[in-house]
Order: sequence, then structure tokens, then C-alpha cells
Amino acid sequence: MTAEIRPRSDWEAVDLGFAMARREFWRCLLVWWLAVLLPTLVGIALLRNHPWLFLILFWWWKPAASRLVLFELSRRLFGERPPWKQVWPQIPRVWWRRFGYRFLLARFSPWGPVTMPVEDLEGLRGDAYRQRSRLLLRRGEGAAVRLSMGGSVVAVWLSLGLLGLTQMLLPQGQDGVYNQASEAIQAGDWSWMPLSSCWLVAGCYMLAISLCDVFVVGGGFGVYVNSRTWIEGWDVELAFKRMANRIGSLAAILLAGLCWFGPAPIRAAEKPPAEQIREIKADPAFEVQKVKVRDPSSKSSSSSSSSRSPAGSLPAWLDSLAGGFGMLLLGICLAALIAGIVWLLWKFRHLFEGTGGSGGGGPRPVARVVMGMEVSRDSLPEDVPTAAWRLWNEGRRHEALALLYRGAISRVIETGRVEIAEADTEGDCLRRVRAAGDPARPDYFQSLTAVWIGLAYARTLPGDAEVDSLCRNWPYVERRTA
Repeated sequence: MTAEIRPRSDWEAVDLGFAMARREFWRCLLVWWLAVLLPTLVGIALLRNHPWLFLILFWWWKPAASRLVLFELSRRLFGERPPWKQVWPQIPRVWWRRFGYRFLLARFSPWGPVTMPVEDLEGLRGDAYRQRSRLLLRRGEGAAVRLSMGGSVVAVWLSLGLLGLTQMLLPQGQDGVYNQASEAIQAGDWSWMPLSSCWLVAGCYMLAISLCDVFVVGGGFGVYVNSRTWIEGWDVELAFKRMANRIGSLAAILLAGLCWFGPAPIRAAEKPPAEQIREIKADPAFEVQKVKVRDPSSKSSSSSSSSRSPAGSLPAWLDSLAGGFGMLLLGICLAALIAGIVWLLWKFRHLFEGTGGSGGGGPRPVARVVMGMEVSRDSLPEDVPTAAWRLWNEGRRHEALALLYRGAISRVIETGRVEIAEADTEGDCLRRVRAAGDPARPDYFQSLTAVWIGLAYARTLPGDAEVDSLCRNWPYVERRTA
């Protein structure tokens, strides 16, 4: 083994696979391209005018290269260094082995990095393959899915980075192709892109796929090895093998010494087989034990046992005591349930006020503070517009408009029957006043709200004439002399 085999967490197993891929990176990258070299050359020759179609096909046959990388990593894990004469015969096999399943049905599977070793290394098919895959995916399923999705995202990101690097390395004045491609992309028509730009994008993406897929295959193989370690105890088996290798020579010497110097075995006297069988059967351990048990359901004992409790049952007084305790416990549970329902009804009794009949029920709760301002009747003067105009003339402009606005909210709550909550904003109050209709004087309240918002938030002072008009046109006259 060329790696330490022990139970790991999922992402630690992925890191183990990355380490194996990094250790054999150039070899793995070479075999990756060897697997797809021939179809890539043929595709470029046949689809030289259709680079996007070729790029889709290149992405589609990527599992063939992944299989060859998996073959390389699996041999390197167990200390083998497969020569090229073993690698060449694997190239056609990675294409035709279960082609319909691997390249069609399972092409979009997010668990491919873990299930591919089950198919290629263990050689399982059908139900055995599905059962084995489910068993291995119980540990590491999330890591496998994130590994597949992350590999695709990183490939796109890396291809964009390669494009940017290519543009940076071009001599000054030689970036005309990039400018044409940028104009085509901005125009939203990819058909305007020059053919050379399309092939440059395709080449960068192909290189990015190959670089990322080597590590995706390595990470999936690490998860596969870790799952088998947890399930099959590979680490314990390897520990015993190492122990056997250390003490193997010593055990052989000790065994030879025992055989040479040990006492000669005592041979038992030869006896006929029948006599040996009789002596063994004569041992008391082979005697047949018989136990007689009376059937309690027999008719002979039914009459006599009717007046007695059956064996193992509780006495009558203890049975009645248990029944009484059970009834007491049931009564306590029912009482607790009824008390809880009554408490809930009392706690939320306000939800049921004014909902039954046309009598109106009890008094409706009235907000005393709105947006941090006191709007209760006790906190306001009897003649609100006169007091507000006096404050305005004294130069206390903010207090004057605040008093006017507070008085308007208080009056629409009392006279207009507008239900304004403490958490309502100016806009909420205006919507509620509009919904209440003419009793709440929505036109006046809208004008007052606009002036108040301009002063409170925009620091915009209204003119004296505008404030005087608000005070003179105060519509809630029924409360001025109350």
C-alpha cells in the first residue's frame, strides 16, 4: 500500500484522493489525454467549422478518460506501476465496456466518481452493482455530489482564467480577435464570433476539463477506498498482515524448535469404531432428559383452578390497586388538559371580543403610543390647532407640527373609529384613514401627513401660510370644546 489506510471523514477521504492524484499528476494527465486523443483528432477534423458541437461531444466522452485515470490510480495505490504495455489494451476497453450505461444513462449521475470504481474495479453489474453502490454511498454521498458539481464549476472558472491569461500574453495590437469576440458577445449573437475565437474558447475549456477531472476522479476514488475501509475493515486486515510479516520468521523458528524438541505424541490405542461410538454415547452428557409438564388448560384442572389465580399472575388486591392508580392518573391528565384549554382561552380572550352578535361586545383596545408619540386624549390639549399655532409662532416648529399630527391620530382613533396599531408608520396610518372613509377626514389627514414627513425626515420647514391653513381647517371640531 502506498497510502495510509484508516477510517477517515468524507472530506479527509477526498483530500487523500487529491494527494494520490497530485503525486501521479503528470502520468494521470497523460493517460487522460491518451484515452480521448483519437476521437478528439477525428472530431476536430470533421467539425472544424462547428467548434461548439465538438465541445459538447468532447464533454460527453469525458468518462472514457476518467476510467483510464481510475485504472492508473488503483494500481498505484497497491504499489503497482503498470507499464505502457498494460495501459494500451485498456484504451479500447474504457470505451466499449458498458457503453450504453456509462455514456448514456449514468452520464449525468452526480455519484459517478464513487460508483465508477464499483463498475470498473469490482466488475459488478445489474442488481449487484446497484446494491453495492447504495452501500458505499451511505458514507460519502454528499461529498461525491459536491465533488462532481464543484469540478464542473471549477472547470468553467479555470477556462475563463486561461482565456484571460492568453489575452494578457498577446503582443500589443494583436488582440483584434478578442475585440471581435467581445463585440459579438455584447451584441448577444454568438454566430458573429470569429472561428478562431470559438476554437480558442473550446481549447481552454478542454484543457480545464482535463486538469479538473484528474482530481475529481482522485477524490472519488478516495471516498470509495474510505467507504470500503469503514465497511470491510481494511485497516484491521492490513495491521494483521504487517504483524504477520514482522513475526513470520520468528514463528517459523519457534515452530521448528517445538517440532524437534517437543515430546512425541501419544498414540491412542486402536479400537474398533463401534466400540468407540458406544463409549462416547455412554457418557452422561448424552443421556436423554425428560420433563413432565401439566397442561393448565386441561379439563381436569379447569374447575379446581377457577377459584385460584393462575401461576405468575398478580394477586387480586394488587390488581385492583393498579387499576385504581391508572384511573387516578387518567383523571389527572384530563384535568391538566382542561386547565390548559381554559388558560389558553383566557390568555387570548381578546381575539373573541366583538365577534359574536351585533351588540358590539366589550370596549375595543385603543393605542396610546404610535411611533413613539403619545396619542392618548390625556396627553393632548383640548384645543389642539390653537395650541399648535401658538407653538409655531413661538418658534417651536417641530413641536407644533408634532402636536398637530398627534392630535389628528388621536381624533381619527376616537371619532373615526380607525384601528391604528402602535407599530404603524405614517404610511400605515394614512392607509387606515383612507379605508375608514369620510368620518376620518382622509383628505386633511393626507395633507397633514405630507407636511409632517417633510419636516420629520427631510428637515423641510413648511411656510407660515400652510401651517395656518392646517390649523384653520382642522376638521375634528366636535372635540375642540369637549
